[in-house]
Amino acid sequence: MSGQSCAAGPDRLRSGLFAVWVSAWLEGRASYDEAVARVTGADEPHRVVGLPGAGDVPLGWALSELRSRAGREVRLVLPAAGDPRGLPVGTDFAAAALEAGEAVLCAGLGLVPDITLHGSQHDSQAVTVTWHAYEVAAPRPDPLSVAEAEHDLTSALREAARALAELDVASWRPEIAEAVASLRQNDGKLELPAGHDPRATRLLAQADRLARVLDLADNDAPGGSITSQEARHRAELLRPLAIAVRRARLAAYNAESAHRC
Repeated sequence: MSGQSCAAGPDRLRSGLFAVWVSAWLEGRASYDEAVARVTGADEPHRVVGLPGAGDVPLGWALSELRSRAGREVRLVLPAAGDPRGLPVGTDFAAAALEAGEAVLCAGLGLVPDITLHGSQHDSQAVTVTWHAYEVAAPRPDPLSVAEAEHDLTSALREAARALAELDVASWRPEIAEAVASLRQNDGKLELPAGHDPRATRLLAQADRLARVLDLADNDAPGGSITSQEARHRAELLRPLAIAVRRARLAAYNAESAHRC
């Protein structure tokens, strides 16, 4: 079965789900079966390669390995070109995490998801996920609070609203208007453990909705076209919001870990 690999997108952020649900399991706030099910979602059963002394094994083996190492703090990292914070620099793990755009760190292990879509967008798609495990020396945590990320996201959103108006994106992507209009709505689709920081939950909902807006704005309308100069201008205007969204997701998913630091 052929497939297409993809990096982190605006929908299910698997490393974020891994961080919150495995943390909840390690702390006794979620069952083992629930943690595995929530991370996997509608995907095919996740596999893990690279664990010490193991080959290609089910996702649950990674959870057991983290517990055997007395792991408690599972942290999400969302590196991007020019912003590798949270990564142990110069390592194979850092290179893989940068390519994927997401990863998790816990108890001396780094795990990077390799996500592959099978089938066409017009038919039912299957998703396979293989987590690549690396032995790492965890770097100092990135001290980003939910309050700070919330402030930065609000400021970036104000600027982006002006940028979107300047670009007149609604004229060539009408669905953006609908997406923007839904920014204050709670769609109830967050997959977080009970007891997760309420402020972080609200921040994550906002960041996820903005990620969908950015994904729409970053693509041309069907049959439309823009010049390379216009594309660069669009990307430059929206870059601050994209950074703020990424940082908001980090703060929101890592909120419980931050309380333990």
